[in-house]
Amino acid sequence: TENRLIPEIVKAWRQFYTDNPLNSESYCHIINNRHFERITKLINQDKVVYGGQIDSNENYISPTIMTNVTENDNIMQEEIFGPLLPFITVNNEEDAIKFINNRDKPLALYVFSSKKNLAKQIIDSTSAGSTCVNDVIFQVAPPSLPFGGVGSSGLGAYHGKYSFDSFSHHRTVVYAPNWTEFLISKRNPPYNPKVVAFMERLTQINRRWFPIPQFRCWFWLLIGLILAMLIYNITCGMKEDK
Repeated sequence: TENRLIPEIVKAWRQFYTDNPLNSESYCHIINNRHFERITKLINQDKVVYGGQIDSNENYISPTIMTNVTENDNIMQEEIFGPLLPFITVNNEEDAIKFINNRDKPLALYVFSSKKNLAKQIIDSTSAGSTCVNDVIFQVAPPSLPFGGVGSSGLGAYHGKYSFDSFSHHRTVVYAPNWTEFLISKRNPPYNPKVVAFMERLTQINRRWFPIPQFRCWFWLLIGLILAMLIYNITCGMKEDK
């Protein structure tokens, strides 16, 4: 697979940037000398099979492919943020999944496969900030989709409303009318087995009958209204008897 893939990548690069990317107006150079030196230190010339040319005067690093890379190589110890593509081969998809899961969770995971079941298996078996199948960066473009990391690759997400939510605190506020204390006074000490059993039954009813929070709210409001009406009618009846 590696022998088939690398020539296709090189072919695409030449179409994009010609045989000499240094003179291509479409090819970006490294933003400053500090990052140029950092990325240059990641290159192991003994493992370069394509590219590897650098020009410190231009902060230029050519598109570079490295093979026979191991997990202990410098290039595998940090995020690259540069035009270097290391190749690590595995025997099968299970080994690929294990390799991913043995490391920090990535900001983005890209899966290239014509087999939908294989792509789904990898997605279901790994964790990443975002994932794109058979392309790159596409998942970042739509403003309606959240983009962010997970674990060491970042916390929270941004884009559209997700940016607002990331910098907001969802504060819960409940107003309890004074008259509800009469209805739920059984929650207060002292407790006895009957009170505990009663409270447990109420909790079970709340969970089993109304799993949706909005329904639970309306349920208790309805119960409170019915009890209030009963108390009102009883009180009025007692006054009439007098």
